[in-house]
Amino acid sequence: MNTLNTDDLSGSGNANENEWQGSAATERGAATKEAIGNLKTSAAETASHLKSAAASVSSDAKDYAGTVASGAAGAFKDAVEANKTAGADAIANIAHSVKDAADGIEKQSPRIAGMVRNAAEGVERVSSDIRDRNVGELLDAVTKFAQRQPAAFFGVGILAGVVLTRFMRSSDRS
Repeated sequence: MNTLNTDDLSGSGNANENEWQGSAATERGAATKEAIGNLKTSAAETASHLKSAAASVSSDAKDYAGTVASGAAGAFKDAVEANKTAGADAIANIAHSVKDAADGIEKQSPRIAGMVRNAAEGVERVSSDIRDRNVGELLDAVTKFAQRQPAAFFGVGILAGVVLTRFMRSSDRS
């Protein structure tokens, strides 16, 4: 008589179950490794995209700042040029007034009138130099003059201040 041995069934069942659990764990391990690999790849791609976006934003910001700075520098340069021209015109007007004064004293004192006329011509040359040069060239010329002749530079500065003050006061009264 053949009897069914339950030990054989349970033993062989445990082996199959262990094999099944082992293969499921192996499959879960492989899936986990694959998920980790995908996550790493995704993180690397995201970091790369973030770096590209940050570089693009940084580049755009630099370009915008450069454009704004260039526009401001251009506006400043235009304003300085306009004031430079107005200053040159004012100096030319002073030179013409000094020449007119020299013409007025010509009969009484021709020598003094000649000296005043020569000074007026020098002032006209300065006016032309200011009008014909750009601001950078003028600053270089003033710096070189100040280095060569510091006392004269200081004296001219004081004289210019006095003349400008008198000119401004007379303009206010008009």
